[in-house]
Amino acid sequence: MAFEIDRDKCLGCGACAVICLFDIPCALDSAKQKYTIDKEKCFGCGQCENICPNSAIHPAAGHRKIKKVTINKDKCIGCSLCSRACIPGAAHGKIKEPFDIDQSKCIRCGACAEKCKKDAIVVEY
Repeated sequence: MAFEIDRDKCLGCGACAVICLFDIPCALDSAKQKYTIDKEKCFGCGQCENICPNSAIHPAAGHRKIKKVTINKDKCIGCSLCSRACIPGAAHGKIKEPFDIDQSKCIRCGACAEKCKKDAIVVEY
């Protein structure tokens, strides 16, 4: 999951760098005053795409935007790895009981799915 910036459309405003909850993907190319996204580090949540005033950000080739993230209660063992990886605090629950994802808080980045060792996170594209 990764996004990229169309450098012809980038205004260099920095909104993408400010909104990124992971503080790593957006970097300013000072020579051209344009931003780039490190696709290796981008979680693909799309927060930058949503805030870009010039619609310069879109999913990278071969990548899809996550539409919904849920937890399969039959697979979840309540280890809390998803909750610890969830920056906005959408994944929550009690230890040793199935966790849940608050859809109103979820930014659909998939960080929880990457941490889950029981394959209990369902990511819909």
